[in-house]
Amino acid sequence: MHKLSLPVRTSLLPLLGAFALACAAEPSDDGGFSTFGNPTTFGNDTNSSNSDDDDTGEGDTGDGDGDTGDGDTGDGDGEPSCGDGQVSVGEACDGSDLAGETCVSLGFSGGALACAGDCSDFDVSGCTNQFCGNGVIDEGELCDGPELQGQTCQSIGFAGGQLGCNPNCLSFNTSGCVDATCGNGVAEGDEVCDGNDLDGEICLTQGFAGGALACNGSCTGYNTAGCFNGSGDCCTDNLYPGCEVAAVRACVCALDTYCCDTLWDVLCVDAAIASCGATC
Repeated sequence: MHKLSLPVRTSLLPLLGAFALACAAEPSDDGGFSTFGNPTTFGNDTNSSNSDDDDTGEGDTGDGDGDTGDGDTGDGDGEPSCGDGQVSVGEACDGSDLAGETCVSLGFSGGALACAGDCSDFDVSGCTNQFCGNGVIDEGELCDGPELQGQTCQSIGFAGGQLGCNPNCLSFNTSGCVDATCGNGVAEGDEVCDGNDLDGEICLTQGFAGGALACNGSCTGYNTAGCFNGSGDCCTDNLYPGCEVAAVRACVCALDTYCCDTLWDVLCVDAAIASCGATC
């Protein structure tokens, strides 16, 4: 090989530079350009490997149907979710979230309100029923403490005692009442009379002219066998002082003391009929 002189080599340098630039501009087999065999990519080829999916980088990690792996955690349709502690549409309450309601706001006097397990309604089992115990008879109560609506042991059929109100305010407490006992000489409860206790009644108040009123053996009524109509024995010479009709007797005795001190004879009877209004 011939050696080129220095002046010649120097004159060839511009030609070599132009040749190098021409080679660099030649297209490579893959559509780019190559420089001395070293592949270099230009233009759109930078993203060509990712051009198959234009959605890359947009943040959609799934199709949004709520399945595992989707970017969305659900379809956002607002369905109630009982048990999450927050009242949703269609729920009355949820756990401790009672939507601002209390036992008092629901019409009870107090207590602890809770939520039903299915969130559809409130659990009022811990609320205090009505206002029993406040000493006032409220709606639905028969009595409340000392308030008995005017009732007593006697008014409900007992002989006596102390009537009370049960703790639920729905019934009377009759443990302090006493049953009537016929034969003890005291008219009690529903007894009409008992022995000599005739409750103030006599033959005259029973519609008779006189006589001796008594009580029957069951204390349920009077025995009027001793009563009489008219003037009774004031119309007969009974052979003992006086007669059974007090008004007639007093009138006759004022006229003739013998009739009341010694003997009620026929003269006394005549005086009773003629002067003292006896009906014989």
